[in-house]
Amino acid sequence: MVSLKEYAKEHHVPIIQDEGLIFLLKTINDYRCKKILELGSAIGYSAIQMAKLDKAIQIVTIEKKEELYKEAQKNIKYEGLENRIVIHNMNIDDFETNELFDLIFVDAAKAQYGKYLKKFKKNLANHGVFFFDNLAFHGLVEHPELCKSRNTKQLVKKIKKFIEETLENPNYSCSYYPDIGDGIMILKIKENTL
Repeated sequence: MVSLKEYAKEHHVPIIQDEGLIFLLKTINDYRCKKILELGSAIGYSAIQMAKLDKAIQIVTIEKKEELYKEAQKNIKYEGLENRIVIHNMNIDDFETNELFDLIFVDAAKAQYGKYLKKFKKNLANHGVFFFDNLAFHGLVEHPELCKSRNTKQLVKKIKKFIEETLENPNYSCSYYPDIGDGIMILKIKENTL
């Protein structure tokens, strides 16, 4: 079987960079995360890597695109992880749950990060963290002058605004790592601010 990384490269499916993945897995270990919500499954690559970290880890993941969902489903089954990874084929906006998660991994539509934070902060366990990927957006957030299209420029502006507003929000405790992977933020919600 072709490795998932090779498949992603061949089919132009964006997956977490190696350095970002190492940092994600370290975060899961550091915070002893057992229940994880992933927004944006793609082909199931990161969900599978997270589940392999510890047999006690349970993951709920959401993928909007049907072809990616089916590929992820196949890959999860191939790894024998269908009892620990539950994947939903739907729009993140339509997903509702009362479950609490130790980690909420956000790797979906970058322009929606603020909306996802607002929507899912009620689902974060007290000791839990949000993990946002792709905040450097291939170096374009730092160098917006390199944007080739108006749409990309708009997207980069939204990502930059999300970073600034989140770092400045007194209700959040944030660590931003622009040089790890494609730019990562770990966010905790301060107590009594939900």
